[in-house]
Amino acid sequence: MMENLKQKHVQNLSRFLCTSMDLREAVLIGRAAGLHSRRSRSNGGRPRQPKPGGGSSSSRRRMRRAGLAGLGSVAVLWLLALASLLGLWSQRLAAPGVTGPGFPREPAASRLGNLRGAAVAAGESRRRLGLASQAAQKTFRALLTLPGQPPEPQDGASESGQEPPPALPPRRERPAAAAAALGDLEPLPASPVRGGIFWSRALEAQVPPGFSADETASWLRAARAARVVSLERGGCGRSSNRLARLSDGSRACVRYGINPEQIQGEALSYHLAELLGIQERLPPLALSRVEARGGQWAQVREELRGSHWAEGAVVSLAQWVDNLTDVVAPAPWRAEAGRRLQTLAAGELRGLGPAQLVELVQWSDLILFDYLTANFDRLVSNLFSLQWDARVMHRATSNLLRAPNGGLVFLDNEAGLVHGYRLLAMWDKYNEPLLRSVCLFREATAQRVRELHRLRNAAAELRRLYRTREPLAETLGFLSDQQAQLLQDRVDLVHKHILHCKAKAASL
Repeated sequence: MMENLKQKHVQNLSRFLCTSMDLREAVLIGRAAGLHSRRSRSNGGRPRQPKPGGGSSSSRRRMRRAGLAGLGSVAVLWLLALASLLGLWSQRLAAPGVTGPGFPREPAASRLGNLRGAAVAAGESRRRLGLASQAAQKTFRALLTLPGQPPEPQDGASESGQEPPPALPPRRERPAAAAAALGDLEPLPASPVRGGIFWSRALEAQVPPGFSADETASWLRAARAARVVSLERGGCGRSSNRLARLSDGSRACVRYGINPEQIQGEALSYHLAELLGIQERLPPLALSRVEARGGQWAQVREELRGSHWAEGAVVSLAQWVDNLTDVVAPAPWRAEAGRRLQTLAAGELRGLGPAQLVELVQWSDLILFDYLTANFDRLVSNLFSLQWDARVMHRATSNLLRAPNGGLVFLDNEAGLVHGYRLLAMWDKYNEPLLRSVCLFREATAQRVRELHRLRNAAAELRRLYRTREPLAETLGFLSDQQAQLLQDRVDLVHKHILHCKAKAASL
């Protein structure tokens, strides 16, 4: 087929070359006729008599210019024909098996970068699929860079998620301890759902514990009192972050925001999780002011000079957790391009074992939490990437890891609230379908949402908790009035969605 196309193209090109001289003559004749017509009209329709000694010379000059213009037109056509022939041969030399799916074209000035190149590479082989996935992740990170600021260099291409998300120690699919812990779950004595929309108490009792209140309080006291003795690059996300070793022997991920709103969003998201009763799923987090001349940061003065951090900047310290592994979204959210998300409802649980159900309990909290905070840098980032990677939902979820006991860890929440609310127009088309895909809830979480809706005090309660728990709360600031209203609006919408699921379950 390609050979026939080439022959046909060459024949057309030959006919074009043979007639090009006729075209040149036609151009010259047309120019001359136009010139004669204009001269006639300007003379009342009568041929203008040439002036002695000059008229014929002027006419010849004009004809010469018309001829040159005609030659230029023919030259352009020749160049186009030559380029067309070269394009045919370049296609002939290209790999014949590359036929990847069509992907949406981005504007030339788009901040998304060259996604089409990554998409075409994705169709070539399994190896290039990996390269395309990495390119997609880098492209998504560029969206998180604030306007007018260059993208941050990354520590490693293998990191995924936020600009980039925290790259923790080498990850395996699931450690043996976690598999054993989930495999030893007792069979459920009855239905995993009660009241049509709530997980059963027996099922909730089998959810692996997270960071206990006592453990969290102990770590926060130690982290605020300890000195930072070393700062290491790598392991905590983007290149501006550091892995800190503290004087008490513990470690913490230190995140330095491109903009203070990212650290503010991380801190507020952490305390909103406490307000919702799900803070055990987030690593303990404290704020610290970077001051190289004394106090907590004095021993790492030289490292701070190389970090390019601003003196007096507020950073976040999150507890380092060992042996975390990747998490792939379970079946209800394992969508592929062009397919709608399944709804997590009581009728969809048939055939699922205790371990799968225990994970779904945690996922239902995660979906509600990410909707309330408008966090676009977790499952939403995977959904966004479906446009160029149809299997992305079968890969690791950004900023979500599994602890050795099988419990989920909600990491790196700095895209939530402040940053997320600023970009609602871009990301809510992904967050809203995720919320609608959940119709099973922990009853305690639903009760917290109901109270915040009834009292209409979500922002006020968050402010109170934030100022009580965090000594640097006033330094970093709180939500604006508009953002506080957005939080309440989203609480109201979640409550309305829970009522909708309850009515739907009652009608079955």
